[in-house]
Amino acid sequence: MGISRTLAFAGLALCLLSPVLAVANPVITNGSFEAVQIASAFSANPADIPGWTHTGDVGDALLWNATFPQCCGGTNSAKTGDGNQFVTMGGGFGPFGSSAWSQTITGLTIGDSYNIDFKMAAEGESNTQQLTVAMTSGSSTASELFTSPDSNFTLFWQNWGADQYTFLATATSADLQFSVTNQQWDVGLDSVSISAATEAVPEPAGLILLVPVLLGLAVIVRRNSLRTRIET
Repeated sequence: MGISRTLAFAGLALCLLSPVLAVANPVITNGSFEAVQIASAFSANPADIPGWTHTGDVGDALLWNATFPQCCGGTNSAKTGDGNQFVTMGGGFGPFGSSAWSQTITGLTIGDSYNIDFKMAAEGESNTQQLTVAMTSGSSTASELFTSPDSNFTLFWQNWGADQYTFLATATSADLQFSVTNQQWDVGLDSVSISAATEAVPEPAGLILLVPVLLGLAVIVRRNSLRTRIET
């Protein structure tokens, strides 16, 4: 009987502790833009990029597949940050344009910080290009401007650099946005992911509820120990 009661209290303690230590597991949908494999060098169809919403100028295209040459009689093929495909933002070959890719992230824990990791590359006509990362809702963290690594002239999206943006969640869901404003050529974006920047800390209220349970468990274990000694 004593063992059963001990196990019951232990089970109750775990039940109370579990929600206190629960950690959200947010994910980026189609973060490497591989969900739909296009059968050509590029696509301007937003349906080929599920999980993301595009706004603004299309530029030369939206989605690119590096397994196909991008121009010049097959002598100029792009590289990617991950897999076969990536997306772009900008005005395209010559003109200036503004555009954005956005996605709603769910499963966030209010008060926790998260890292958005991604890769970017310049198209090549410009040695470097820039994009802005922002949380347009669900966070008060300011936007941040990122610059691609240097790229060789006319070699499209060859040099991919890894970057990270950290934000503090103020809601259980937030809107992530990558954008460019009045940018010539198309900057490449790939390999977008999210991870926790801070470990979950037990809430004080949860720990207070757990204290009497643990004290009760200690009392039962002590009584069972004393009973065993007397019986022997």
